[in-house]
Amino acid sequence: MIGFWVKRGAVLAAIGLLGACASVVGSTDSTVQIRTNPDKARCELKGMGGFEATIETPAAISIPNRASPVAVMCQAPGFRQTAHTLTASADGWIWGNSAFMVATGGIAVLGALVDESRGAGKAYAEEVDYTLTPDRPRPVKLRTRDAPGR
Repeated sequence: MIGFWVKRGAVLAAIGLLGACASVVGSTDSTVQIRTNPDKARCELKGMGGFEATIETPAAISIPNRASPVAVMCQAPGFRQTAHTLTASADGWIWGNSAFMVATGGIAVLGALVDESRGAGKAYAEEVDYTLTPDRPRPVKLRTRDAPGR
């Protein structure tokens, strides 16, 4: 009888550990190649959990998946400052967790919670391209007013 409970406990522990497969197999960071038109723009990245970085484009940067969403502010001489947002989306491992939870009747929910807290099972796009808008002087229309009596 004790052997039955030991086996059952071992099976449940294995199910719980396998449920966190994105943490085991996947990564908690994503490498993102950021390009701008024009090159050599200075971009500041700020995300959740205190993530901050500054790069000069083009550049590859490792971003923690749990920092999503990440605000990206790029500027270059002669161009307007441009704002973008990087968002990590679910990758294939998180769908594996979902299927495993359904198959086990929800026992693997602990694994999914672990993956979510670590940012595993999510990823950013591998490459992003941002086009900055030229900062052209705006034409100013001048009106003259003649003083009364002239």
